[in-house]
Order: sequence, then structure tokens, then C-alpha cells
Amino acid sequence: MSAACTPPLVSNGVNTYVVRFADPLGSRRCAIGAVERYIGTVNKPASAIDFLCYADLAQSFVEGVDYAVHVEFRAASRVAVLAPHGGRIEGRTSEIARLIAGEERRLYLFEGLRPTGDNFECLHLGSHCFDEPRAIELIADCDTVIAVHGYAASGPDVLLGGLNEGLKRKVARALRETGFTYLTDGHRFPGSHPRNICNRGRSGAGLQLELSEGLRKSGDWVGLAEAVRSAAGGL
Repeated sequence: MSAACTPPLVSNGVNTYVVRFADPLGSRRCAIGAVERYIGTVNKPASAIDFLCYADLAQSFVEGVDYAVHVEFRAASRVAVLAPHGGRIEGRTSEIARLIAGEERRLYLFEGLRPTGDNFECLHLGSHCFDEPRAIELIADCDTVIAVHGYAASGPDVLLGGLNEGLKRKVARALRETGFTYLTDGHRFPGSHPRNICNRGRSGAGLQLELSEGLRKSGDWVGLAEAVRSAAGGL
């Protein structure tokens, strides 16, 4: 674990404890080794905006309760499709990622499960901070990573980002031919950070798809998925 991901420590003068915030039971948990105890109440869940890595998130929220991870490893494929903000975080991105992956490409879903309407606030780990170990392992030997996201503001159906300029142009052409609106440049989700999860495959250059809320709610996903799949068909 990096220094940035090390949880804070407290001491009672005799023992030192690791502090874990936003326990699902609503308490502040202190633990070191096998020793655990509760020291008060946290009224508000931790915020994802403060997380620097997956380890930070995992200290505050519980897999199987707050979120779930789904991995489909297809050894023959060198393309992975990810929805790092799936489930209730960025609605319907999991379903769209599944359509793009189909039965041939690798698939990774990080899905918010919280019933309290705060999945985005609690579980939206920034794409350049997203280092959940199973995602990193899945894409390590992939030449291309396609990350599916959603954005809430009004705008084109798809905002294309990532460092794979050739694939961006191919997908843009396929979207245009299918009747979807899009932008490849000049928007606020360029996906150009080298540590963005879409750029962490073997080639160091992937594709980021930011899908409008209107498109995600429309249910017109098959045409979108086919456009992306056709553009990536030679990969």
C-alpha cells in the first residue's frame, strides 16, 4: 500500500490503532492485526472525492454490501471492456459494457449496490485513481482497454476520450454512420491522464466512452454497442 493509501492512526497512550471510517454499521472502527473495537459514531459516509486509490475506498465500504466486482476473464482476448462506475454509480453503464464485450472480450464491472441514493458520492473513485487489483490484473496483458462511463450534463450522445487516437477516430466514424452524436475533442472528459484506467493496458493507450444520461435512459444501446464493436473488430 502506498503512503497515500495508509489509513490514519490513533493512540490511547498504550496501543496504536488503525482508523477505518464509515463502517457500514455507522461506527468508526479501529483495528490493528486481529484487534477491533468501536470508538464513536460517524454520521456521514466517507466521500469518494477524498479517496486517492481503491485501498482508501475499501477501508470505508464493504464489498458485497456497498459494491460488487464482476470479472469475466477470456484468455484469448486482448481487449477488455470496463465499467468502473457501474451499477448505481453511473446508471446503466454495466449493461452497456456487457453489450460491447459480448462473449468474446474480457469484462470488468465495479458496481454500486447502496440503496441510499449516494452511490456516486460514496463510490465514484476517479478514473486516474482506479486501481482495484482485479481490474489491473485483467488488463495487464490487454492491448486495448475500453472504459464505459456516464455523464449527467446535456450534450452529445458520446464523448470520446483516451489516448488511442486511432481507435477514437474509428469509433467516431462508426457512431456517425449509426446516427449517434459525439465529440472527440474540446470536452471535459479527455481521458488523457496516463494513469486513467483506460490507458493502463499493455499499450498505454485506450478508449474512454462518456455516455449521456439521455442515451443511457433511452435503452438504445444495441446500436451503440455494435458501432463500438465494429470499430474495434480488428483488435
